[in-house]
Amino acid sequence: MHTVYALLLFANCVISQQSLLGDNLSNSFDASHADYSSLFSENSNIRPLISPEDLVVATVLSAEKQTFTGIGGSGAWWPYDIYKFPESIRQNVSRLLFAPSGLGLTSYRWNVGGGGVNVTDPIRAPTTFYVGPKTYDWSADAEGVYFLKEAARYKVPHIAAFVNSAPPPFTSSGGSCNGTFITGKEDAYGEYIADVIAHWREEGVGINLVSPMNEPDGNFPDCRQEGMEVKVEQRAAVIRGVYDALVEHGLQDAVGIIADESNSTNIAIDHYEKWLTKDVANMITAFVHHTYNFPNDGAYAEYINMAQAIVPSKPTRMSEICCSIGRADASDAHFSQGYDPTITGGLHFASLMFQSFIVASQAHYDFWTLVSDKMGCSPFDNDTCATTANANGWQDGLIYYDPKYASNGNHELYLTKHYWTMKHMTNFITPGSVRHEVLSASSQARTLAVYTPTEIRIISINPTTAPLAFLVLFERGAGLDLVAKVAYRTSGTEDWGAPELPAKLANGAWMMSLASNSLTSFIFSRN
Repeated sequence: MHTVYALLLFANCVISQQSLLGDNLSNSFDASHADYSSLFSENSNIRPLISPEDLVVATVLSAEKQTFTGIGGSGAWWPYDIYKFPESIRQNVSRLLFAPSGLGLTSYRWNVGGGGVNVTDPIRAPTTFYVGPKTYDWSADAEGVYFLKEAARYKVPHIAAFVNSAPPPFTSSGGSCNGTFITGKEDAYGEYIADVIAHWREEGVGINLVSPMNEPDGNFPDCRQEGMEVKVEQRAAVIRGVYDALVEHGLQDAVGIIADESNSTNIAIDHYEKWLTKDVANMITAFVHHTYNFPNDGAYAEYINMAQAIVPSKPTRMSEICCSIGRADASDAHFSQGYDPTITGGLHFASLMFQSFIVASQAHYDFWTLVSDKMGCSPFDNDTCATTANANGWQDGLIYYDPKYASNGNHELYLTKHYWTMKHMTNFITPGSVRHEVLSASSQARTLAVYTPTEIRIISINPTTAPLAFLVLFERGAGLDLVAKVAYRTSGTEDWGAPELPAKLANGAWMMSLASNSLTSFIFSRN
């Protein structure tokens, strides 16, 4: 008996067992947790070809979870280098990031430069528009502004202006690092921020979010990048200063404040109660955190529960993560050096995205630097550099470029498997789409079900080294009216492959196949 035929026969046995309990799945029956072991003994012709371990059964529920708003990443600090590349390469970077044929990012974090004073790495030292009160040099930071305008040209719906450091007159060090925000300058700082946003909005750039402090718990004393401490007791006043300035410009409804971009969920939750008053909470659109502590599922859920208890009316967002090397399922995720362009690295971060979407039910996700030169080697000197994992680089980009481009003239771009796994998320988890819960007893695969008015998108990770058969059932027969439209797969051998379409079974169930170490998206039309 052919394996595929055996799988279909077994799947129909599952559906038959389901039908004995009712024509439509109800809340009282979860097929994904049912015991199918008897079906193997009753169907001896199947047993040699598949076992219960070969089949993942999942149930897509009717109840809606979060409505997605955006997925993207940051424009720090790669524009400084890429701006020096030929215009054709710059445009290719824009297409790869912003065009629907590429990632089609729906979120972009633009770094508002603080001047880079005392910062030792020139790539991480963006110039500032600020000259003095109400005086600006709009020609500054041409590198960052170039890609800001590109994001606007491609109509990225969510553009956030975020600040690593205020200009030197606002910091205790008189520089762009190793300093603390100066108490008493909140109104002037707010005016500066609002003026910058108003200017670029007038230029046609739809900035609609602002983060006035980024990782405010540290000031980066080594000065390898911009950074400014904003003490816990200062944060409410900073928010008020920015909000009042937005009101002065009539932008309080057009531009939302997000805060406070703490480095980790545990730091964020420890500080919320210390600075969040009711009036300040009402000025904030969303509470935004980073996940450099790489919380496990339990710790992540605890953060969400505590944040909602403090400010139940506001959503949380994950706005920055990078730099973890480990297993495809991210069960060992931790901050670590290393470069992994392989499918393992791609699935590792896809698994972390699933954690934010499923465990935390978050609607918005941003990776850190979208483009990086931290390969740990030069592909100009080493043919396998770009495609082989090493311990010297950093997993902080989706697209990479040669760190020695200035001396060897190599302007090639190198796409990692992380780029392609991210493409599944950005192409199919679109603003306005809605997640439905997926129940499954299996720990082998993790699945998202994303609904739009015209499509259902099933996105599944198989982080194991064996292929899996994947049976998807829909609560209340919702799968009956679906039509399999197209499928895409990223694996060790495929960037954007075209696997077989799912097979439709009785009662609207669907049988799919998940290749080993892969991420697959199945797109269904809703009739």
